[in-house]
Amino acid sequence: MNGARLLGNLLAAALLFPPALASAEIPAETRWADPSRVDLSVEFPGEGYHAHWELFRCDCGDLLVHSELSAPDAVDRGETLLLQGRAVLSRGFGEHQDELGSSLDAPALMMQLALRLLERSEPGGPARVTEPVDVDVVDDINQIHLESYSAVGGFHAPWSVQGSIAPAGADRLRFDLRFAFSVGAGSEAQQGAMRLKGVADFADGDFPLPGSGSLDGWALSWRDARDPAIPAAAKARTLDELRAVMRKH
Repeated sequence: MNGARLLGNLLAAALLFPPALASAEIPAETRWADPSRVDLSVEFPGEGYHAHWELFRCDCGDLLVHSELSAPDAVDRGETLLLQGRAVLSRGFGEHQDELGSSLDAPALMMQLALRLLERSEPGGPARVTEPVDVDVVDDINQIHLESYSAVGGFHAPWSVQGSIAPAGADRLRFDLRFAFSVGAGSEAQQGAMRLKGVADFADGDFPLPGSGSLDGWALSWRDARDPAIPAAAKARTLDELRAVMRKH
């Protein structure tokens, strides 16, 4: 089994079940689910299995992910852009383009997991973190439910998270969380663990992909093979043109 497929199986199994400045500029009403950018690294069980994702949210509703997936025998890098929840543009995954480029489930669910754990660690929201905070949460009752555009998963109780959250600038927070969970139930239950670390940025910023950018080199796939925009989308040459087609249809 190649490294990319093994890493994918690990993801699927897990998903089933100097001092920094204070972050006083984060508005009090900001939720953990509101970052404009998340830089997330995840270390999975087993030596050499690691994922690094950089996720950007556009005011238009699109989601861009830069991915680097590492296994002992391979490293896959690429970009994936979800458009209006209907279409996926991807590039750069090489021979694993079809396998890794057509879905955002893994990074979307992992980002959601990180933000859910941050929410449980500091229920008052990101604006409450104005100095380093130690995290130590154990939950024997409540499961963690996760849901992306095309996948549902979660982690049953009991689970725990330990680590730290700290300001990393006026609108940014750095986190390092060690998440322990169980897979399966009863006598079949097995213990698992992963480490999630990175930076959540709550500042407004420019989306990395300009609307005038060419679609050359991107692979386009659709979540619904009967999407009414498919015929007209074939004529789109830029990202803005593709968005316009999707709005029209």
